[in-house]
Amino acid sequence: MTRSDIAFSFKYDGVLFRSKDHPFIESPDGRMYTVENGVTVTAKISEYQKHDAFGWVLYFENKSGKNSKVISDICDCDVELQIKHTPFPRVGYKPIEGNLKVVSMNGMVDGFHYAENDPVSATEYGFSDNYLVCRREYRNTSGRSSDGTMPFFDVKGIDGAMVAVGWTGSWKAEIENKNDHVSVKCGLAKTGFYLKDGEKLRTASVLIMTYGETEDSSNKFRKLIKEHYSHKACTPAVRDGIFAFELWGGLPSEEMKKRLERLREHGISFEDIWIDAGWYGNCTDCIEAFSGDWSRHTGNWFVNTRVHPNSLYDVRDTAAKNHSNLMLWFEPERVVANTQKATEHPEWFLSLPGTENDPHASKILYYGNEDAKQYVKDLLCDYIKKLDLSVYRQDFNCSIREYFDAADEKDRVGITEIYHITGMYEVWDHILNENPGLLIDNCSSGGRRVDIETISRSIPFFRSDYQCEFNANGDVLQAHNNISTYLPYNGSTSKVKSDDYDVRSSYSSSWGGAFYNTVFQTMDEDDLVWAKKIHNEYRRIRKYFSENFYSHASRIYDPSSWAVFQYHDEKEQSGVVLAFRRSESPFDKMTINLCGIEKGRLYSVENFDTGETFECGGNFEISLPQKRSCVIFEYKIK
Repeated sequence: MTRSDIAFSFKYDGVLFRSKDHPFIESPDGRMYTVENGVTVTAKISEYQKHDAFGWVLYFENKSGKNSKVISDICDCDVELQIKHTPFPRVGYKPIEGNLKVVSMNGMVDGFHYAENDPVSATEYGFSDNYLVCRREYRNTSGRSSDGTMPFFDVKGIDGAMVAVGWTGSWKAEIENKNDHVSVKCGLAKTGFYLKDGEKLRTASVLIMTYGETEDSSNKFRKLIKEHYSHKACTPAVRDGIFAFELWGGLPSEEMKKRLERLREHGISFEDIWIDAGWYGNCTDCIEAFSGDWSRHTGNWFVNTRVHPNSLYDVRDTAAKNHSNLMLWFEPERVVANTQKATEHPEWFLSLPGTENDPHASKILYYGNEDAKQYVKDLLCDYIKKLDLSVYRQDFNCSIREYFDAADEKDRVGITEIYHITGMYEVWDHILNENPGLLIDNCSSGGRRVDIETISRSIPFFRSDYQCEFNANGDVLQAHNNISTYLPYNGSTSKVKSDDYDVRSSYSSSWGGAFYNTVFQTMDEDDLVWAKKIHNEYRRIRKYFSENFYSHASRIYDPSSWAVFQYHDEKEQSGVVLAFRRSESPFDKMTINLCGIEKGRLYSVENFDTGETFECGGNFEISLPQKRSCVIFEYKIK
């Protein structure tokens, strides 16, 4: 792909506008096209030569002195890719190697599966091979960008291209085999709006990376994301990720401090002390996430002094003694109807028709309203500064598409969503710029807003809400690690204590220990000794999790298989292997061939559990005599 291949399209007053058919002017902002007098569209383009990639985003502007005509059916990307492929066999034959296909990644499933259906929960971040006989269409659900389907696509033949859509609302993608090329169209799911005079707005961003027949496409894409689309590349952040100890927000401050002191006494120092939901409002029963009335106070962002008499300042100070900062949960976009701001400023909020008289209905604080947006900026910056937060934990537990649809005016379809989503980017950019080094944890019911716009500002630390379960199955967490195929920075947690298998299953470049976070969870002396071991182990190997990633065994939920992950530092020629023999696997041994290593060189390998060291030339046998067991190896070049 070259710069001249970048293209987009839309309809203007019902007439198709294709950028390839129109002249443009190169400007400091990119390429500017004139649609009609005073109405322009500018493509801001970024080229990443090292990665054979281009990224771009469109800006529509009206300076005509009157309303523009209706802009509709926007395809932010409308390109033709030349991908070598094997012709499809005749009807009745199975596809063969080299046939065109789209490898898509599953998004999040309905949350009710988490408590009852591990196989369904484990399909999150799973891959689907869709052979491209003619045309494939993809969309997300609920208005959150990674609900249902992730906005990442590998268009694959003999060589191929990675395509990513950057929009945290509703998007669509259409990929078609036209025999002499592959057509790729993507952008916002629904648009049909005029621009008012003086109005300027942006739509979805697009990233396309091409790769050759022999290239490692997934690690090439990981490096592209790491160097140009990650929180470390795009914000003042210096840390790879979050390293957090969870305390439920409704846990009284005195108990929080007691638990933090116990950690300090045992030499356990997390970087972030994560205070989750339940810390705010006037709730009377908030002992844990699955009961009580804490959720009905979402939107009342004042500290509940019944459980936190000193407004969390004493918890902040106790954490600081152990070189930790606070990480605090908010859900600023969704509020309950009878909370303070929703009552005082109804003009700030979006509602669903028919919910006007429901005091517990969810409303959306609309970021297209300048006063509402400023309120959120001030609110978050105030808490970040006064509690010295290292991480802002952003949640969003609501389907949002129907709110936008209900609020759109005639001939302004899509405008409500555009202003809200770009307003969210503005809020995040503001708090990151005002608080250099701050990390944003992008939760959104666990992994439901993951796209190239959010990962450039945040970390999907809670890559799935499946982690909320107190007895989450480690095999499911392993399957979720497919996200690491594309994203070097992501996170997972474990609530299970004194169980190496489940905890190691959750290791990633961000990790959280949630094994001592609510009133009913306890830790005896042996548990704390175990926590110290796990803490030290993770600190030792966390540097590898953003390096090259390889999966050597099962990528799916299969209790009869093994899962084996390798993270490899190319520059240092060192890395780590995490191997899991699952509960029903009949095989007590397997051999792996390390990827990315220098041929003909010897490597020193250490078994974390036994302390044994040995040398290998790149392949070695892993032995796990017991079912449902695991081991970690670190290797370094001799």
